[in-house]
Amino acid sequence: MNAIKEMSADPEAPEGNEPEHTPQGPSEPAVTTTASLGLSRWVQYVFVVVAAILLWFLDKTATVIWQNFAEPPEVVITALAAVGSLAITVVLYRNERAHDMVTDVVTELSKVTWPSRKETYASTIVVIITSLIAAAIVGAFDFVWSYFTDLLYKHKV
Repeated sequence: MNAIKEMSADPEAPEGNEPEHTPQGPSEPAVTTTASLGLSRWVQYVFVVVAAILLWFLDKTATVIWQNFAEPPEVVITALAAVGSLAITVVLYRNERAHDMVTDVVTELSKVTWPSRKETYASTIVVIITSLIAAAIVGAFDFVWSYFTDLLYKHKV
């Protein structure tokens, strides 16, 4: 909740259940806080992506199953997959446990700090150098092992 408070437009906003809209006065329109709009927007994006993945999965699954019986009508299968994925996504969106889990994940991901370009470049150089050193060590072991096995096979000891 502290992350939401820090991200809100009003730093003096109280913790707890914050309303979606904060009225500014009798003549001023309600203003939506940045935190509630930002987090719920990402939660909704997650459910849209789930719907798209379900659409693809149901479409492919129905096509494979239907091909065993007859030539599948693609429009009918896609329409049924779209209705099914939409129904499943709406049920998941309204399910309190699923919605809370996605909200918790989005909240935790909002706390992530991404590395700067300079940090990413430095980390990439470290990974490349470490990979080259590991490859050299493994190559040296392979060379030594090959040498000794060649000796064994040539002399038939």
